[in-house]
Amino acid sequence: MVNGMVFLSDLQTGRSSSFVQVRLLYFWEVRSVRCGGELMGVDMLLLDSQKKYVMAEREYRHWYSV
Repeated sequence: MVNGMVFLSDLQTGRSSSFVQVRLLYFWEVRSVRCGGELMGVDMLLLDSQKKYVMAEREYRHWYSV
């Protein structure tokens, strides 16, 4: 069974099946100057309905091709 919606302030570290509805405020691509502009990851600033925000990052090495 999937848990209901939660807010950013309710999240804890670790795996979860909860859903959080957020607004994407900013999105940055992180590129390596040394490697000819290769994409290294992305950074995001997320905001929920309680006006709580979180900085999220995703490194490229964790992405997989489908």
